[in-house]
Amino acid sequence: MRSTYSVIYIILIIALLLCCILARRSVRPTKNAVAFLESALIPPVLGNLLIVGTASKTIALIGCYFYYLGMDLVMYALVIFTDVYCRGNKKKSDRKVPAIIYLSLAADAVQMALNPIFGHAFTVQAVDVEGAPYYKLVPYLGQAVHRIVDYSVFISVMLVFIVVTAKAPRISREKFTVVLITMAAVGLVQTYNIFFQYAIDRSMVGYGIFGVVIFYFTMMYRPLRLLDRVLSNIVSGLSDAFYIFDPNGSCIWANDQGYTLVGINPNSTEELTDKLIDMFGDPGDHCESVSKHRIDTDGTARFYILEEKRVKDENGRLDGTFLRVQDITEGEKQLMDRDIQIGQISQEAYRDSLTGVGSKAAYIRKVAEINSKIGSTETEFAVVMVDMNNLKQINDDYGHKAGDIYIKGCCHMICETFKNSPVYRIGGDEFVALLQGKDFCKRAEKTAYLRKAFAESFDQPDKDPWLRYSAAVGLAEFASDDNTYELVFKRADKAMYEDKNQFKEIYGSYR
Repeated sequence: MRSTYSVIYIILIIALLLCCILARRSVRPTKNAVAFLESALIPPVLGNLLIVGTASKTIALIGCYFYYLGMDLVMYALVIFTDVYCRGNKKKSDRKVPAIIYLSLAADAVQMALNPIFGHAFTVQAVDVEGAPYYKLVPYLGQAVHRIVDYSVFISVMLVFIVVTAKAPRISREKFTVVLITMAAVGLVQTYNIFFQYAIDRSMVGYGIFGVVIFYFTMMYRPLRLLDRVLSNIVSGLSDAFYIFDPNGSCIWANDQGYTLVGINPNSTEELTDKLIDMFGDPGDHCESVSKHRIDTDGTARFYILEEKRVKDENGRLDGTFLRVQDITEGEKQLMDRDIQIGQISQEAYRDSLTGVGSKAAYIRKVAEINSKIGSTETEFAVVMVDMNNLKQINDDYGHKAGDIYIKGCCHMICETFKNSPVYRIGGDEFVALLQGKDFCKRAEKTAYLRKAFAESFDQPDKDPWLRYSAAVGLAEFASDDNTYELVFKRADKAMYEDKNQFKEIYGSYR
């Protein structure tokens, strides 16, 4: 039996070493924490091997110190692994380092290391096993302290996994559950070994297997395999790229077209998030949106439509998001070719000749499109009304060239603020921005920013009057009881005049 367990321990040490090497070579964000845990498990397994395989008291004692000090190292590595694995995409600065746990483990390691001097922790006693002396542990007070510390840390880690598993959305619960079950099994085996001691200490077999299992589930295992198959079957006939993200914004699934689009192989799921950010930019907060992107690669332009949707559970908690990327390059090229064939006539009809933004005709067409959708589809938009101040005075005092500069400057500030939304010039000094996507999600913040930018621009007396851009700004968003676009516009127009009146009170005129 001793030789059998010796062979088992040797196999486990080799397996843990291989797991450590493979983990270090992985691209997963948890690779360092997993590699450290795998390497930390080797000393106690080695210690158990020395205890089981030797007939020498000195070697058995050395094995005991490898075993017990190694267990403190394992608990330390397990805390780090738990912190990294359960933290997800949160920054290091967002987490609290469990200093008390680290100090307790360090103190326990010191008191166990002082056992040769004080003899307070344990000794070994020879018993006959298979015709040869086997040195069995005789625990003292220090050993009891050691067990209390390690069990306290182990139970604390399990409690963290229980809480995280309970709070995790269903889409990401599996990866915590498998680790929790594995730890619970190891804890039960270890406890059974302590209270029902065998002739030969075999407790580290469970921990060795625990290390291999942790490596498999964190480094090799592909979670949500059923979901993978179902989704793959659903989208197999489509040319679009599909991605699914967890609530933290990490991509956890993509179809073959999704991997091909970003240029990585299907075994590199952890790279998808960074690749998508490099390609299309950081999506920021989880906000439902539809946007068009142009990607230039080696002098060739490709066009994509990105459609992002949120998925919530029955309690309104975010389960995750999915992203659909549609390649519309061919369609865009056809439109470009058609524009070239038609010429500039139709473009000029819908584009303001001075500022380049949408014209009054384009605005009227857009309003008709919005009204046709209200009541028939889910509608989400906001209107920002902008009315320039002092344009007539600038035209009268400094000429229309100065007035044109003033108009274009104000328009530039509006467009820079609402980069993801169409802007229209609907009058000589009036602009409208129809907020959508990311601009809609941050409508209040962006509108406040625009008001502040106009105020700061005006408050520059050293500049020429036509360079001191000033305008009143009003915001209104579509409500569920609005049945026409015009109702939203009227509220935005009213809010704009309230803003204009505030400045009238300050400056005695509309600036």
